[in-house]
Formats: sequence, structure tokens, C-alpha cells
Amino acid sequence: MVNDVGRPHGDDVPTAQAVVDELRASGIEAVADGHDAVTDGGAIIDTALDAFGRIDIVINNAGIGFGTPIGPRSAEEWRDTIDATLQSSIAVTGAAWPHLVAGGGGRIVNTGSPAMFGASTTIPYSAAKASMYGFTRSIASAGRRHGIVANNIMPSALTRLTRSLPPGPMAELFAEHYPVEDVASFVAWLCHRSCPVLGESFSVGGGRAARVAVAENRGVLVADHEPESWAAQLEDLMSLEEVVFPLSMNDEVTWQAHTLGKTVPAELAPGGPLDWNRRPRP
Repeated sequence: MVNDVGRPHGDDVPTAQAVVDELRASGIEAVADGHDAVTDGGAIIDTALDAFGRIDIVINNAGIGFGTPIGPRSAEEWRDTIDATLQSSIAVTGAAWPHLVAGGGGRIVNTGSPAMFGASTTIPYSAAKASMYGFTRSIASAGRRHGIVANNIMPSALTRLTRSLPPGPMAELFAEHYPVEDVASFVAWLCHRSCPVLGESFSVGGGRAARVAVAENRGVLVADHEPESWAAQLEDLMSLEEVVFPLSMNDEVTWQAHTLGKTVPAELAPGGPLDWNRRPRP
């Protein structure tokens, strides 16, 4: 089931229907849906249920990009960008969730972006896509006991969105080196029941994939509340020589307690199914 509420494609054929036509021409059963994911997430899931009787996989791929600076006139574009990226993913995932639980589990793939690392020319897009990291970690944790596996991709590919880049070196780079097929094959692997990865984010493009993780160093301690005490330890504060990769909010808080020399309750100790090749703690 392909959903898209966006712009016409080709001969005024809605994009979702154009994709469905392509799938059917390849002998794949498919249906199109044009509901707004932000306001009608339940209707999108109903379309899939009516056509196929169950939900096994959800791919949240919606998003729009605006090159907007910070300023008083940017609020509407911020709302539109956050709605298209985060709110649509929340609405569709929320509507699919009880069906995934009832079916014994399933796969969710969210779509972030390398813009997560910062993009001064498209600040709303960067902020919205960065939110997919935390959203994925959270639903992966919530879904574990139900057999629901969630991951996040940060793709580089020549798509409708990147085709709108102004002419120049970046547009040429996408056109020459980043076909969508490279990303699609990685998503297909994440969606397969044999894939053991959950709660992770991956930069994907050009036949390459790389795990992306948020790291935290050991930190620095002060004995008083003077700003100068922090400034005096700037080098250690900024060091990345000794880092850990928190797997959840609770994990990060217990790491703080560990560095403070506090006793961490056994039930809060790190580890478990989300612990994937974690670097040992010092």
C-alpha cells in the first residue's frame, strides 16, 4: 500500500498511483492511498487492512524540505516541515501499532536524514529529521516485548526532494553517485524477519551503510557552582577519547551516576536486547 498526498507526477497522475502502476506492471499487487498522514493516519492503515487484511511493515518516508532561516516569518514553514516528517510518522505508527501487536509483531523503518548533523540552509528540515533518531529509539524500546522492531535510515539518494537542489556540485553528486536502489535494498533487509538489528540509525547511500550513534564522553566534575570551574576543564569536557553510547534515557542517567561514583541499582544496569556491540564501560 503506497500513500502519498503530494504533487502530481508525470501526466497529472498522483505520485502514489504512479508508484502503484509501476508495481503492478512488475506483477506486484499494490493499492494507492491519498489521505493526509498527519490528520488521517488511521485512514491510511484502514486502506492497507481493507486491501490485505493485516499490517506487517510500516515505512515512514514522508517529508518536505524548506530552506528557511530562523526568524519571525518562519513559524508556518516550521510547522509544515515538522508535520510532514515527525507528526505523520507518529500518526501512522500509532494507527498501525495495535494491529502489529495483535499480529505478533512487525517491522517499522523511519526515514531521517544526514541533515541531522546540521544544515544551516534548511534548519526546519534538519531539526525535524533529527527527531527521528529519538523517535526510533523510543518505539524500538516500547515494541520489543511485542516483537515490533524499529530502525531509522538517513538516506542519500536522488529523489523528488533532492532533485530540487539548485544546480551545482551537490546536485551533481546526488545525480552521479546516489541511486535510490541502493537505499531500497537496505530498507528491504531491515524489513526482513531475519534482520537482528533494532533501535538503530544508519547513514545509507551509494552502496554504503554506516551505523550512526550519539556518544557521550566521561564528563568533568566541579566542586562548586562557579562558571569559571567549567571553563577551566574545557579540554576534558570536549574530549572524545573515551566515550559510551547510551541506549536509552535511563541508560544515560545511570552512566551519569556511574561517573559520579554512585551505586546504580541492579534493575537499572545497562545491557539487554538493545545492547549491540557496546563499547565496555571504563
